[in-house]
Amino acid sequence: MSALHAIDDEPAPRLHAPKRLDIAAGRNKRDGYVGIDLEPDSDIVWDLFQFPWPIKSGSVGEVNISHFVEHIPHYRPEWGARDGWFLFWEEVHRITKKGALVHIVHPYVMSARAFWDPTHVRFIHEMCWYYTDRTWRESNGLGHYTDADFEVVVISGTGIADDIVARNAEHQAYARAHYWNVIPDLSVELKRR
Repeated sequence: MSALHAIDDEPAPRLHAPKRLDIAAGRNKRDGYVGIDLEPDSDIVWDLFQFPWPIKSGSVGEVNISHFVEHIPHYRPEWGARDGWFLFWEEVHRITKKGALVHIVHPYVMSARAFWDPTHVRFIHEMCWYYTDRTWRESNGLGHYTDADFEVVVISGTGIADDIVARNAEHQAYARAHYWNVIPDLSVELKRR
């Protein structure tokens, strides 16, 4: 139940069915998207850590999430033993239709940028994204974590320093894996199965 609808006699929130959803857009909503956030000017005002969201199941065809996933808490009392990461991705899975694309940008774990903001509670490596893929989880004995299922389409670094970009692919891969501050952000695209 949402904190916005905490009284039992209040009517259930209206369900929305946006085609394109910008999650936690704040005041920076992408053109052509419906924004959902606690920001009072949002199209849908909602605490994104209260599930379910007031969005119809299977209604969204494209999602944008920029600089939010690093803020997903690990724990809230109402979640019991479930980690917020999996609850969040289960909700994104629920609201999206099969084949929907989800675009995410977040600070890379090996960037000082990931640690600048004291409200960041997650430091996300590219391997974290495979935990959203049912096939990968099951092949690694982790099928019990969640029911969400997304194909990892692409993971790429953004803002790579010129001296690294000018080098060959092998050097770039080595630098990304072994050096700090090579990549400020990761850009991820998932596809809902």
